[in-house]
Amino acid sequence: MVRPRNVNRYVAEKQIPDWEQEEFESRTEIKKAAQAVVDLGLQLSEMTPNEIKKLALPAKVEEAVLMLKNMDKGPALKRQRLYVGKLLRQNEHFIIEIKEKLAEKELKAKQQNAYFHQLEKWRDRMVEGDDSVLSEFVRKFPQADRQQLRQWIRNAQKERDTNKPPKASREIFKYLRSLEW
Repeated sequence: MVRPRNVNRYVAEKQIPDWEQEEFESRTEIKKAAQAVVDLGLQLSEMTPNEIKKLALPAKVEEAVLMLKNMDKGPALKRQRLYVGKLLRQNEHFIIEIKEKLAEKELKAKQQNAYFHQLEKWRDRMVEGDDSVLSEFVRKFPQADRQQLRQWIRNAQKERDTNKPPKASREIFKYLRSLEW
């Protein structure tokens, strides 16, 4: 059975952050919520310093995250992670913003990854296939240089057959990446 929180005279005097006012079913849920904020701080520390500065965090939080980023292993690292979590809970209105920006960044990374996979598939089809694959590609992308691609494809096929490093395949990929899609 869940007992209602005791409201004492100090609650009226202090402002309690929203994350503490949420109703949790158990102490485990409270711990999970606190751990989620600490994990968010850890995610922030994995970002580059420029990305951290673009988030426009409060100065104290930004300084703590940058310090966490530069720390090595040890007990101080754990203390700093918990400290960053505490600062984030104190500045809770930034948590939602941070989560949105991290989700946006993850979405962009997934889109870029899918785009690169598509380029790799085209490159592999060109190297493995015949001239019809190149013709199909040039129909879809008329700005592509057919002659240069054909030369790289021949070189890539020779490199593949002689077990040499795939230099020409890399060139094809770079060229495909440089085209406007």
